Amino acid sequence: MSDIFTTEQLTNLSAQVDEQLRDLGKGYAHEVSKRGDTQLFSAPQPDEDFPPKQRQAIEDNTQKEAPSFLQEFADKAKEMLCDADSDLRKEYEQFGEVDKVTLLERFAVLLTVMGFSGIGLQVLTVAVTVYIIHLGLKPFAEKYCNK
Repeated sequence: MSDIFTTEQLTNLSAQVDEQLRDLGKGYAHEVSKRGDTQLFSAPQPDEDFPPKQRQAIEDNTQKEAPSFLQEFADKAKEMLCDADSDLRKEYEQFGEVDKVTLLERFAVLLTVMGFSGIGLQVLTVAVTVYIIHLGLKPFAEKYCNK
């Protein structure tokens, strides 16, 4: 476990991820299948279907276009997200899901290294986690890791 967020903060951030995923499932995109809150392999969505709340959170906190920031994030997270032999990818293959708290912790560490902190770090960590869970880990890797 990282020391970036307290257990209470992680619980709160995890609840935010769940809420945002529920919101996406209720009315966002064309056909959002029931994936559970941690299933990471799904069909990719086109850029114009980037979830608006997550796009706004990323753009407000990074001052960059969301796809551009996610490309930068993927470049920094290649071993974690892009490598088919990464422990996250292996965890999915073995258990069929990856724990969202694990994603929150790892993404927070990476975003901290990228220079984010405070409430902005929390908002960004949730937005990136929701986007990657919503899109799917493998489609995210296909979209952002091969550039």
